[in-house]
Amino acid sequence: MVFITFLARVTFGISVLIALSSFSYAQIGKGDVLIDELHALGNIDLLPAYIKGSEVAMLSSYDRTGGNDDGFSGKYSYIRKEGENRLVMADLKGPGVIERIWTPVPTSDTIEFYFDGEKTPGIKMPFEDLFSSPGKFPFQAPLVGNEVGGFYNYVPIPYKKSCKIVYLGDGLKFHQIQYRTFTDKRKVKTFSFNWDGPEKAAWEKAARQWAGYHERGEIQNEDVFTIQKNVHIKPGETLKLAEISEGGRIVGITFDHNTAANTENANLIFRARWDDDPGWAFNLPLPYLLGNAFGGQTMNSIPMGFDGRVGYCRLPMPFDKKAFLEFYYLPGESSEQPLLQLKVIIHYTKQPRDPENEGRLYTSWRREEPAVGKPYEILDHKGHGHHVGTILYCQSIEKEEKWFTTGFFEGDDVTIIDGQVRMHGTGSEDYFNGGWYGVPDRWDDSFSLPLHGCLNYSVPLGRTAAYRFYMADKVNFDHSYNLTIEHGATNNDWAVDYGSVAFFYADKPTQNGCEPTPQRTKKFIPLTELEVPLNFFNLQSLGFPQNPVSVNYRKILKKDAFLFHSDEDWIYVKTSLELPVDDGKYSLFLSYFKSPGSSQLRLYQRQAPVGEWIDISSGEIQFVEKEKMGVIEIKNGRAALTFRAKGQKGKCDFSLHKIYLKKELINKK
Repeated sequence: MVFITFLARVTFGISVLIALSSFSYAQIGKGDVLIDELHALGNIDLLPAYIKGSEVAMLSSYDRTGGNDDGFSGKYSYIRKEGENRLVMADLKGPGVIERIWTPVPTSDTIEFYFDGEKTPGIKMPFEDLFSSPGKFPFQAPLVGNEVGGFYNYVPIPYKKSCKIVYLGDGLKFHQIQYRTFTDKRKVKTFSFNWDGPEKAAWEKAARQWAGYHERGEIQNEDVFTIQKNVHIKPGETLKLAEISEGGRIVGITFDHNTAANTENANLIFRARWDDDPGWAFNLPLPYLLGNAFGGQTMNSIPMGFDGRVGYCRLPMPFDKKAFLEFYYLPGESSEQPLLQLKVIIHYTKQPRDPENEGRLYTSWRREEPAVGKPYEILDHKGHGHHVGTILYCQSIEKEEKWFTTGFFEGDDVTIIDGQVRMHGTGSEDYFNGGWYGVPDRWDDSFSLPLHGCLNYSVPLGRTAAYRFYMADKVNFDHSYNLTIEHGATNNDWAVDYGSVAFFYADKPTQNGCEPTPQRTKKFIPLTELEVPLNFFNLQSLGFPQNPVSVNYRKILKKDAFLFHSDEDWIYVKTSLELPVDDGKYSLFLSYFKSPGSSQLRLYQRQAPVGEWIDISSGEIQFVEKEKMGVIEIKNGRAALTFRAKGQKGKCDFSLHKIYLKKELINKK
């Protein structure tokens, strides 16, 4: 008997026991579609299984002209009208099943689902009730819900002959409807609210899986073996983690010690090879694999992420006769790379892959700054298989004020399956079930959910990251698969540094990935010079209670400026900057206005003065550009600054235009 600690919840461990001991992949596609879909939603061990006899596609409100009206006007949110305020969202031919519905703007207007040509809707409810809980069963949490700005519904809605969806009202905006059409003889029972015992049991099992996705549990299973490796590795070294010389499947890997998996150690390359493959199945920096390339530990999903200090990957990895895993510590551009230490535990069974019905797990890691006019390519693969997950990292590299926004996330995702455009999304965060980036309590911070989430978001840093995994809705392809994402609202015209990982099951590795190099594994922040616009100043403190300071944002001499005013003869203003730059020392230059109400100015970082007092008095308003104030230190991309200004005649005015930073290059002997 082998005792193993997994990083997933108890119920997940139990699902492993059931799947490994009694499930046959020949059963897939033989049962009722609704129950099959619910089993797939709640059982990660089914991910390697090929999907045969079906095609996946998606309807959405994307702008058909190539513009950015992906739902704002509602012009493309329906395919036709049937009378006044009856908008037909979809008219699907069966047999098939709707696997995912998404919107960022559910309304109280009624939505109707007409099945198999019936005149009476089989589903009729307020649109928002498809996503809310408590709601009408089976549209209940956790298989429906909302976070990071998007509302999602993963409850399967099967139909035998057809499904027409009608929206009653004129407020229909953004939406996506992902569905699967069966091309073989499948047993499809059209959706109804009258669920029997097996259907409810399957729903409850999937719901337990989703509800407990973030919990840890312990399982005991004599069929699962472990390989444990305490890693001590130096730059340039290769270290074997495991070599298995018989068929089986890896059912979990844990990486204990978070410092080896953070953004500072992106040169730790994780590699894996299955059987006699000509290339690596995994060949990527460990932080990218675990959703941590921007630092922090935010991904905590069903398939992978972090549980406390421990990184985990639960995607099944079947192989026919052998498996090989290793670390390579890529020598970087710096000579000060540390020794890395971590504990790796690999959990596997001796159940070999079923080549007829299962694929091997492969990844495509990429890091690229795509050219203007060309979308960023996440995965391009020739062959048979299915896509099961995407992690995406985005860093704006536009100059000037575009550094301080994430407008590149207006770009749409496009999926081409077997030569046909089957899915066209409505915006980058929408692909990840989110919405409204930069809006408070929407896509504005890190948040993990069972299959999707936001990993990082910062307007001042011009960056974000996200993940999405597929289970029942995994995207199968027979001959080819291509997934791209647009950078910018139109024409791919925004300069972005992208990194991504695509996870897919197939019979061979991709030729599409990038080889890890020091240039590709470098941090996402390359700036050594930066201009900070006023609208990204975080004013934390204005004066003291006995000396309040007012602030106005206005034009002075045709230039944007903050005007600070006090009825005392001095001003104290503290600001905090979040900056897309490396840590270190930076020369700070200030553009400001001299005026009759001013006298002197000095800049401080905490209590330490940055340079000397400068004269800011003048008989008339006078613009001064880029005067050096001194040298500041930036840590973790942040700098706190305090302006202290002196006035005259019982009042003080101070007008600020912009801050400029230039990194101090220190020559090391």
